[in-house]
Amino acid sequence: MVLLYKQIAQTLQEKIHRGDFLSGEKLPSVREIGREHEVSLTTAQLAYRELEKMQLIYAVPKSGYFVIPNKTEALLPKAVNYIQKPVHIAQWNPTIDFLRVEERDNITSLSCAVPNIDNKTLEPLWQEMNMLSRRKNRLMLEYDCLQGLPALREQIHHISDHKTLFTPDDIVTTTSGHQALSLSIQASTQGDDVIAVESPTFPGLLQTLYGLGRRIIEIPTDPQTGIKLERVQEAFHRWSVKAIVVTPTCNNPMGCSMPETHKQQLLQLATQYGVTIIENDILAGLAYEYPRPSTIQSLDSDGQVILCSSFSKTIAPGVRTGWVIPGKYKEKVMHLKYLSHCSGEIFMQQVMANFLRDGHYFPHLRAMRQHYSELQCQYRELVESHFPPMTRISRPQGGFSLWVEHPPVDNRKLMDVLQRNKVIVLTGEHFSSDGCFTHHLRINYALPLLPRRLNGIKILGETLKLTRL
Repeated sequence: MVLLYKQIAQTLQEKIHRGDFLSGEKLPSVREIGREHEVSLTTAQLAYRELEKMQLIYAVPKSGYFVIPNKTEALLPKAVNYIQKPVHIAQWNPTIDFLRVEERDNITSLSCAVPNIDNKTLEPLWQEMNMLSRRKNRLMLEYDCLQGLPALREQIHHISDHKTLFTPDDIVTTTSGHQALSLSIQASTQGDDVIAVESPTFPGLLQTLYGLGRRIIEIPTDPQTGIKLERVQEAFHRWSVKAIVVTPTCNNPMGCSMPETHKQQLLQLATQYGVTIIENDILAGLAYEYPRPSTIQSLDSDGQVILCSSFSKTIAPGVRTGWVIPGKYKEKVMHLKYLSHCSGEIFMQQVMANFLRDGHYFPHLRAMRQHYSELQCQYRELVESHFPPMTRISRPQGGFSLWVEHPPVDNRKLMDVLQRNKVIVLTGEHFSSDGCFTHHLRINYALPLLPRRLNGIKILGETLKLTRL
């Protein structure tokens, strides 16, 4: 006799195979399945677990169950397995050229790492901005205190998963995550010191290091587990590395997250060799794993880690609100902040403090995690359908960036054709200093697949096929 939950699972399996439920589509809730089949919630839950065992569906905590794409998934991008000697970053032009194109009208950008700012969960943010501006509080036009608005620092501390390990007074606010990283790099290194970075890494970090004149050593990164620890140890042993910048949760551009054991091992290596870890935590709130993975700083008892974050990716870049927990480098970070811009902008700091205080942040994060998880399936399927055979695609564990490795193409022809079709994409040369990602690109999947973006991905895929070497 077939158990009841297995009968329900078989019925749902048939519906999935028939196409009644599409790839990435959300399935009825456990409660709805229980009502439909007149069974208990426990029986309905067991049916879904049976489908999980069949690898037909997957669960998103507090969001429900979704259909796994029914076609064979593309392979992951290959990771390089060597390191080169430290170098100075030699160019800025490719990045500024991309930013100039971004400013033009009627351009479909597939790569710019911006979140979705149209979700209704941001409505309280708009309301708070309107109310605060109507009050005409003259304090909003005053200088900010150097360390940042106390109300905001208190709320940042309140939302932290590791609030027992630091206090609001340990936080220094910044205008962005970018500034937090820049201040941290300047506080912990100088001149042409060597800094280790993940490879690939995001363009903003490379350009910051270029502007500061630091030398970098690129450490290969695995598309599933993050920076390769054996190569980190090799770099620390062979060169006098002063700091390492890592994004352990929701790496940009790959979307991978380091296992907890890897974080502990990295911290041990940094302690052993006297290397400062600069932890970029900006995308961690968008990790699909719940609760969110721990920070490396939460494992640190020796002041070896500086934590940098902001609301630019979790809420919106326009809020211009970030922070750094600099530990033993606090006084130096504050002095550098004073030299760079002295005072922050109070209005948006107060808006963000109120938004956090009133409990809007976590519901927004839950909605965005579900939204991005669903869109990732749709974008991946589009890439698999329209890009050349043998294309490899990352499987992000959070955030909203796909890292795509495609067969070799003539990049000059590729960009010419895309430009004529008013489509732009950020190619691999922006994510490394040595050109080892020539046949890679980043795709942002945060934005809904409206016809314009759908068409842009199709154009990109067809152009890659036409320009193959």
